[in-house]
Amino acid sequence: MNLTIDEVKFRVQRFQQLLSQHHIDLALIVTPLNIFYFSGTFAKGFLLISPKEVKLLINRPWERAKKETLIPCEPIKSLKELPLIISSLRSKGSLGIEKENIPVRDFLRYQALLEGYSFIAIDQLILETRAVKTPYEIECIRKAGKMLDKALKRALPHFKPGIKELEASAILEKELRILGHPGLTRSLNGFELTFGYLISGKEGLKATPSYTGEGGEGVPCFPGGASYKKILKEDEPILIDFSGYHQGYYIDQTRMVSFKKLPYAHEVYQASLYILKELKHFIKPGLNGDEIFTKAKELAEKTGLGSYFMYSDGDLGFIGHGVGLQIDEPPVLGKKQKMTIRENMVIALEPKFHLPEVGVIGVEETFLVTKEGLKSLNTTSTKWKILKRSV
Repeated sequence: MNLTIDEVKFRVQRFQQLLSQHHIDLALIVTPLNIFYFSGTFAKGFLLISPKEVKLLINRPWERAKKETLIPCEPIKSLKELPLIISSLRSKGSLGIEKENIPVRDFLRYQALLEGYSFIAIDQLILETRAVKTPYEIECIRKAGKMLDKALKRALPHFKPGIKELEASAILEKELRILGHPGLTRSLNGFELTFGYLISGKEGLKATPSYTGEGGEGVPCFPGGASYKKILKEDEPILIDFSGYHQGYYIDQTRMVSFKKLPYAHEVYQASLYILKELKHFIKPGLNGDEIFTKAKELAEKTGLGSYFMYSDGDLGFIGHGVGLQIDEPPVLGKKQKMTIRENMVIALEPKFHLPEVGVIGVEETFLVTKEGLKSLNTTSTKWKILKRSV
């Protein structure tokens, strides 16, 4: 399933409509991931989109990018060429630019080169376009779920008591890599992540600098996720928060496993499943992230575990997020988040409890927002899996 010209045209047209609505004469896009979204190729260069025109200026790699791109393109060797090209497309006026993603040094250079234009931030307009997924994107995310499920089924039989968290994580990572996962999970918010987090026991409670559903010891200079800890103890819960991948798109998923039944941990897990089920019925187009988070907190209080809910070195303040080309796209389902949930958005819900002396217990599922409610895109069962104790 490859990206098509019609798919790219549809994305560009949706963005052009937003430019017109906000009276922006021309958008200058430089982030490679956003260039990919609108063109089909990763490139260093400049993507110019006006309400009626689109052109990709490629600095490198020219030969590869010109074959991959699905929109008109031409080479550009120097930033100094940009003002003349822009003036040929649009007279002086408003120029949309990614203010949040461009280093200050580069932004100042653009300002100096493009005198006479008023710069307007378009970061949120791009994310708004990306937040509503097309059938192609939805199918990519669904296939990412199938990849992750297949990798788990191959990897879990090789987990055994006594191996390090890092070794267990590497077993799963190997299977994902063989299936085509790039080994890097892109984040909009800048936190550094490989395939995901595999953590166990109370060590998983260690917080990270980023706002994530769980933390973990990690390794020196990379906090979070698997560590040198010799786990896979029989009396500890193991949380696996990993991504699947297909054609640039991710799916997010958390599942719980252990080597024997852990009555209290299983009871808490049922509370997570209860919140997930209730939110699945509650969420409809028209709600916003703050309303969804408030509902999740109410549900957590009903379980009697509210003080442990989404609490890692303080209240995390969210219950979920969008998923797509990055693992944590808008909409943010959290405090004071007002972006309206719309049909065909893809969101992950991750109700988790951080329990002293036990660890992090919870589930995460990625959903498609439909008129009728949420439909799961994951393939893996949410049932807590009891592993065999020997290979």
